[in-house]
This record gives sequence, structure tokens and C-alpha cells, in this order.
Amino acid sequence: MKKDNLAVIILSAGYSSRMHRFKPFLKFGKYTAIEKLINTYKSSGIEEIIVVVGHRGQEVIEKVQDNKVRFIYNKDYPKGMYSSVLAGVNSLSPHIQGFFISPVDIPIIKNHSIDYIKKEYLNSTKGIIHPSFCGKRGHPPLIDNKYIDLILNNHGEGGLKRLLQKYEEDALDIALADESILMDMDTEADYIRLLEYYHMKAPSSGECGELFNIYNVPDNIKRHCIKVADLALELLDNHQTNTGHINRKVLKAAGLLHDIVRKERNHAQRGADILSKMGYDEVAHIISTHMDIRVDENQDITPNEILYLADKLVKEDRIVPLKIRMEETMELYGGNKEAMDNIQNRYKMAEKIMKKLKINNGKMPIYE
Repeated sequence: MKKDNLAVIILSAGYSSRMHRFKPFLKFGKYTAIEKLINTYKSSGIEEIIVVVGHRGQEVIEKVQDNKVRFIYNKDYPKGMYSSVLAGVNSLSPHIQGFFISPVDIPIIKNHSIDYIKKEYLNSTKGIIHPSFCGKRGHPPLIDNKYIDLILNNHGEGGLKRLLQKYEEDALDIALADESILMDMDTEADYIRLLEYYHMKAPSSGECGELFNIYNVPDNIKRHCIKVADLALELLDNHQTNTGHINRKVLKAAGLLHDIVRKERNHAQRGADILSKMGYDEVAHIISTHMDIRVDENQDITPNEILYLADKLVKEDRIVPLKIRMEETMELYGGNKEAMDNIQNRYKMAEKIMKKLKINNGKMPIYE
């Protein structure tokens, strides 16, 4: 039997009593929380999607109206979440090999996270896969079907978490740069925080730090990236013409992550691919041009140009005047005409960007 026959059990039966609003119907963009979760699992190719309903269950069914989703009514939902786990697990199709448990109040898990959890399960001999962020486990766990009977026969003391803790030797924690796996919405304040996070177009500072860890970025490269990010924001803040179109959080993340895989071949594009797969296309585009760029002197300054210049002005974690940086770089490649031509062209682009920035009445003594 194929191990990739996977299901998800979405738990959507509770009262939402602390929220004072019905959690499944809270909006994220044009979709409700329940629709957002369903769409995420569908796009990740999860074969069987089960939604366990209880309180206002008929409204949920009518709201979703998706023939690819199976709804299970949990008559025992007043007894708590574990009763919904039991109802969902008991309804799994016989051919299902593994299943996610996904509460509706943790609704904005990213597609790439589901894909990565699934990949680790398929490549591992472990029966329980826990996603984690900064060392803390989150949702959704992926559980092998060998635990179905254990779950159904468990009396529920301590819930599913307590049961799974008994089988730590069969568990695998995987680090994800996805803070949303820990972000629930028990209260109105939680929901507001989730909305702010949902509308971010860049990974958070914590997620950038976790990406450093996941890709084993050496300390010297981390220091360089932090300095480049700081300088990029300084250049942005001191620019005298219109920069209202530039998102500071996007620029900062691009600065922090531009060299995340510096040791790999074609690292600019490789880094951009990583961020694009995470859904951060603007960050990815800025990273993709930090090595080579074409500058249009007649257009407003772009975040790509700001990062490009900041990277050229920072050697390791020190700001060095552009002329000195160019001379030092050319010394390294003396005798290689192709390399020398590329270096000269890159620094010509940096000079054009400096002219566009117009800092300190057109002069940039710190950087020249």
C-alpha cells in the first residue's frame, strides 16, 4: 500500500467561547479560516480532507460546499477537542496511511510547510512527524495509521498530545521557518495578530533567524547579512526622493537573507528560489538581483538597487568605500579578463545607484 495516501482531519467543532466570534468564519483575505485551511491541504495534494463539525456544524457545511471535503458531525463535541479527534480518526478511509490533525484555530499554515512535513514523513521511518519553530512544536502533526487503534482506544486523559508523548522514540521533529504553526486564535487579540502576520509580504525576524539555522549559515555570513540589512534601511531612510513604494519589512528580509546559501553555485538565484517557494515573491525578486543588476537612472530608486548597493558597500561586517571595495575585488581576480570586466560593470551599476540616492545633498562621504 502506498505510503503517500494521506488525509487531514480539520477540527472545527468547538464553541469559540473565548473568541466571542465563530472561528471557522473569521476572514483572511477573501477566504474564511476553514476555507483557507481546506485550500492549503488541497493545493498540497492531500487525498482525503475530513472536517469534523459540531457547534453550528450545518452552517460550516453550507458555507464550504465542496464535494471534495467530507464532513463528520461529532455529537460529543461539548466534551472537548479529543472527542473530535476520535470522530475524525474513526472516519478515515481504510487505505489511508497517514493523517494530519489540524485545528481550525491555527488556520494560516503555509503550503510549503505542509509539503515539507509530508516529504519528511515519506522519507522517514518515523510514525509521528512534529513541525517545530525555534524549538517549539506546533501544528499540524502527521501521524501514521499504526496509531489509529491506540487513539481510538485512548480514554482521552491529556488529549492527543499526552498520548503521542508516550511514543517519542517514533517521533521526528522538523524545523520550519513558519511561525504560523504556533499561532492560534483563541482571543480577538490573537486574531488581530494573525491578520497582521497574514498580510506581511516578508518572513518575520524570527523566521529569518530560523532560516539561518536550517541552512547552517556560518556566523561570518550572518554578520555580513545583518550589516547589509541595516545599511539598506539606512540608505532607504536617507534617500531624499519618493520611497513610499518600498516596503521596509521586505527590504530588511531581503538584506538578511540575500546570502543564505552563499556557498552554493549561483547563490543569488538559489536563495531567491527558496523564498519564492515560501510564498515571498517580492523578497525573492530583490535577492535575485543582488549580484547583477541593470540600473535605469530615469526611474525611481528600487529596493533591488538599494540592496545591491548595500551589499557592495559591506565587506564582511564593515562598511567600506565603494572605490576601495572595487580595487580590493579586482586584485583578487587580476589576470582574468572576463572576471575583471564583470567586476567593473558591477561597480558601474553601484555608482549609478549612488547618484540616484542623492544622500547628503548629493554627497555620500561615508560610502565614497
